[in-house]
Amino acid sequence: MSLPYTMVFTLLMTEMITFIFLILPLPFKWRRGMLNFLSKSPFMAHIQYVMKIVFIFVFILFLDSLNRVIKVEEIVSDSDHHHHHHAHTDTSVAAKRFYAQRNMYLTGFTLFLSLILNRTFFTILDLIKSEEKMEVVKKQAAQQSKEYERLLESEKKLKKELEDLQKIASSHESTKQDLENLKKQASQQQQEYLRMADENSTLEKKLKGTKSENKKDI
Repeated sequence: MSLPYTMVFTLLMTEMITFIFLILPLPFKWRRGMLNFLSKSPFMAHIQYVMKIVFIFVFILFLDSLNRVIKVEEIVSDSDHHHHHHAHTDTSVAAKRFYAQRNMYLTGFTLFLSLILNRTFFTILDLIKSEEKMEVVKKQAAQQSKEYERLLESEKKLKKELEDLQKIASSHESTKQDLENLKKQASQQQQEYLRMADENSTLEKKLKGTKSENKKDI
């Protein structure tokens, strides 16, 4: 295997290991920390830029290997058409066919796995962000629930205070009514006292008049 395809094979193995690492059932905190580092690290941004260039070369190698496969297939079909069968030639053509197909599958699967790996990475990253948002929503819901319970408790206290105030107001109303009744009774008693005083004064005047008449008669 030539050096370029050896590098492609190494890249393929790296992709497979990375993919397996991504789908491992790691703890949420570890996975979140790892993916946040990979998505926000400036160093990883440079690595991604370099990898894009590398995949461009892999795509060129894929096109080259595909072209070689097509040429080898044309040679094989031409050889079958003319019935030229030579052991050395057939072995050479079969070897070229094998290497061309191997290189095509190697580069093609590397490109395909890179697309899957990229999509899997961002899908998991979106999932982690959604879980973080869900945690925030749960915390807010818990806080709102506590606040709601506190408001209910405050409402109960206010209702109780209002009932107490209504009782006090009711007792004040009854006290006020009692005072009004006492005032009325006092007023009536005063009027009765004045009436009796007037009657007493009238009787005294009559009694004095009677005494004076008796003296005159004597």
